[in-house]
Amino acid sequence: MSAAVWMRGHLQHDYGVDLSGIRWVEGAINQPGSHGHPSLLPLAKPVSIEQNTSGRSLSDLLESGGIDAIVGTSLPDAIRRNPDVVRLFPDYRTVEKDYYRRTGIFPIMHLIALRRDVYEANPFIASSLFDAMCESKERARRRMRDLGTLQYMLPWMTADIDELDETFGGDAWPYGIEPNRPTLAALMRYLCEQGIIKSEISIEELFVPTHGRYDRWSGRAA
Repeated sequence: MSAAVWMRGHLQHDYGVDLSGIRWVEGAINQPGSHGHPSLLPLAKPVSIEQNTSGRSLSDLLESGGIDAIVGTSLPDAIRRNPDVVRLFPDYRTVEKDYYRRTGIFPIMHLIALRRDVYEANPFIASSLFDAMCESKERARRRMRDLGTLQYMLPWMTADIDELDETFGGDAWPYGIEPNRPTLAALMRYLCEQGIIKSEISIEELFVPTHGRYDRWSGRAA
């Protein structure tokens, strides 16, 4: 899970957490059993990880002391009823903004990949796809800024957009290698340190050059 890679890397590099001393328990947060259909890929180094077979949710295990913490993408139900269950970073918005300003890293989650043989037979596909993704993002950004009819019923959305612009210089989701180099480099480092890949891969090896309309932003795309 990409999100967990970022969370572990953040804890290790910014707070000195020794990941090698953690026993990981994989499972659904608010119901018994597994989260999705997990599979443990061969790792480059040993990691203590096991499936939750307790018949209880991770939220219940956290509340009862069966586990010490949860790393996940949703809140445990216990946080709404038990005052002893709290966020690790209560003022997470301030912490996250400080992290970005210090590091230039805005964690990314997904890439669109092309098969090499398809690209080599039709090199224009990379540029066309990159242009399409950029245009799609720009349309979404324009719609988000239409204050006459808000796209999302969030009461302080206009203030949030102002804060995004102030923090990220107008675009929180830049495409291309150069605007994302600190983030991509950190991801390679974390993947290697956490035993998911054997060695870091050069950023340039992962991407191909494009010559699309949006090259002025980056010069490269996936």
